[in-house]
Amino acid sequence: MSTHNHTAPGYSEFLHLFNTYREPVLAYIRTITADHDVAEELTQNIFLKLWLKRLQFSEIENKDQYIFRMAHNASMNWFKKLALDARLAGEVKRRMKLENNNVEDHIAHREANALLEKALNTLPPQRRKVFELSRRQGMKLSEIASHLNISKHTANNHLVTALSQIREYFAMHCGDTAFLILVLSHAL
Repeated sequence: MSTHNHTAPGYSEFLHLFNTYREPVLAYIRTITADHDVAEELTQNIFLKLWLKRLQFSEIENKDQYIFRMAHNASMNWFKKLALDARLAGEVKRRMKLENNNVEDHIAHREANALLEKALNTLPPQRRKVFELSRRQGMKLSEIASHLNISKHTANNHLVTALSQIREYFAMHCGDTAFLILVLSHAL
């Protein structure tokens, strides 16, 4: 059983149009896109549009110009879509890379903070308290001295010694990389 409706209005005119223009349109699009499969697809789409508008198409005077304008526009739209797809792919790739970097940075930061906690646990209580008040709560040496009821000089000595011991702990357990991450993230 045939799926073609040979009695549809405009069928014979469309068939003549298709037989006349299919190969030239295909060749024209192929020269623009340099891709036979794309040219086939675009040509099919053009003739599908022509079939759907076959009754209005019969009123167009310069059919040749109209059909080749459709072919040109279809080719240009294909290039625009190709460029957009490439841009979107590039943007997706860039965002995935950023996300991967963020995840890696987050993991490295978390590991460095865990190591910092272990290093802090090795400090005497007063030295640890001075470090935490300075680096985690943002207090100045004079405020720390007043808060802990010690001299500013003693607070400074505790802080300098704490930083030195933490540096040594990091060097022994993981090298300078994790320490550098903490320094760059302002944890120290």
